[in-house]
Amino acid sequence: MRRSIGVVVACGALAIACGGSGSPPGSKSASDVQASKMSETFAGQNRCNPKGHERPFIIEWDATDMSSFEARAANDVVFVRYQGCDLVVMDSCVSDSVKGSLGSYKPVEWTSGSLESIDVANEGELYAKLPLGAAELGGRVRGGEKFHMEYFVSGTRSATRDTIHRADLAKTPGCKNATHFVYAYNLGAFALGAQSHAQGEAGGTMWGFGAGASRTTQSKAEKRGGDLASCRGESAKEVQTCKAPIRLTLREIASDESADARDARAPETPDGKNLAGRLQAATAREKEAEEHARTAETKLGARDGAGCLAELDAHDKLDPRPSGMSTSAGSYLSSARGRCLMLAGQCPAGRDVFKRSLEKTAGATVGPSELDRKTDEAATQYCQGGTMSARDQYLKAGADLENAAYKERKDVAYCMAAYNVAKRLVGTVKPKDEDDPVKLVFANVRTNAPKCLARAKDCAAALTVYKEAWKLDPLMPAESKNLNEQALRVGFDAVIGGPGVCPKTAEKAEWEKMIEKK
Repeated sequence: MRRSIGVVVACGALAIACGGSGSPPGSKSASDVQASKMSETFAGQNRCNPKGHERPFIIEWDATDMSSFEARAANDVVFVRYQGCDLVVMDSCVSDSVKGSLGSYKPVEWTSGSLESIDVANEGELYAKLPLGAAELGGRVRGGEKFHMEYFVSGTRSATRDTIHRADLAKTPGCKNATHFVYAYNLGAFALGAQSHAQGEAGGTMWGFGAGASRTTQSKAEKRGGDLASCRGESAKEVQTCKAPIRLTLREIASDESADARDARAPETPDGKNLAGRLQAATAREKEAEEHARTAETKLGARDGAGCLAELDAHDKLDPRPSGMSTSAGSYLSSARGRCLMLAGQCPAGRDVFKRSLEKTAGATVGPSELDRKTDEAATQYCQGGTMSARDQYLKAGADLENAAYKERKDVAYCMAAYNVAKRLVGTVKPKDEDDPVKLVFANVRTNAPKCLARAKDCAAALTVYKEAWKLDPLMPAESKNLNEQALRVGFDAVIGGPGVCPKTAEKAEWEKMIEKK
């Protein structure tokens, strides 16, 4: 996703065309004169300096850009290359196998919100207030047009990391050219247009906010994100059209490594200035340690496994009492450590830590099979990355499809990826006993994979997967695996069901007519 935020000035072969020294008196246009004077101002000299524009509105993004950003921000911190007059979202700066390994975003902090507005009367104001719109609007502003923007902020979502260092990105090749990360972004709605097209209404505003707004008024805005008319105080957070990303807060990637990483490598000194020395010299750090523990829980909730582990490690260094350390099986933080390890791509280690924590805290009342079941459930929810066992991959694929079939709608690629994992492992992963949940995984996949695809609006793929999974299910009796095409399609209709999902097949309609005649 790339959006240029600069103004490109092209000059012809003759110097006179660009206002050079050979220009005859009075030959420059008004916009040429304005551009020339603009370059002499502080704003003009710094108009392409990202340090002056670290909270840009993203008015030039279209609906595709918005949805791509939201999809990426659902699991990972978003990185950008922000140099000169270019802002480029680094789609490759991510670990696809370990989500959140470079940080993630906390839940949205909703606000009551209020309508704000911005007016742009000249090029200086354009660069100062809406730098990402300079490429598209600069020429019009120099030509004398004025713009008005209204926006409403319904909430803010911030990252789990305050700072990200260059060394943190070293293992991810796609991050090589990243300069900033999106520390936070505002949600809401905005509308912008030329003031000459604005038309305020009683009870409303220029671009459609308020009770008196009409669709005619809203349509006159040239750029929109969300729907201003849907933003109504505290109820705005309940309306999807008032939750569009509208503004970013960028932070520069630190060029060095973190202070704790440096101090941990530093040699011991007599006055104890390095990390170990500072910790040894500390006498009352329990309060600070507890803050790290709370932050670890927050990052666990945001699925930032690596960040959670860093907070737990900081807690353990500050408060190394064995009963409270996250590495001690009986501590209240050990369960969280196990789940954070799973999220960080260390599934086997996370499983072991989580199970040992359960044994210590609930082993007296919970039997071995129940401990295994609870550990499987945790692994299904938190494990990711290349270290997952075949069993964990199989269980997770089944759980992902169930979630997508009934709760969180996913796209076709997600449904097929999970289904293909289950299909690959159905004959490989064997149940440990009759009560092992592995036994029923594919029976559920046979229903949930088609449902997932149907909710993703690919009914053809849903039918194909239904017919294939029917024959692959190890619990399916041999005589039932050879159903004819009509019977399979009738079964498919029964499974998918409901209006607005997939249309009823001809076979289903014919079958119903036959039943009615009987």
